Amino acid sequence: MGRLRHFFRLSAERDDLETRLLLREFRSLFLDDHFEDDTEKELQSKCAELSTAISSRRFRHRH
Repeated sequence: MGRLRHFFRLSAERDDLETRLLLREFRSLFLDDHFEDDTEKELQSKCAELSTAISSRRFRHRH
């Protein structure tokens, strides 16, 4: 059951990240909203973190 929970947690994180990336892209393309608010660095960090978690065949039990 832990692996299934792990899968759903990673899937939810991926969906959240995808939504945030799409929103950022929309703002960039249509609103000419070019200001630095550390969102890009945060998203890059989250992408790297999620990529590592997805590629890892191990999972941690959360207590």
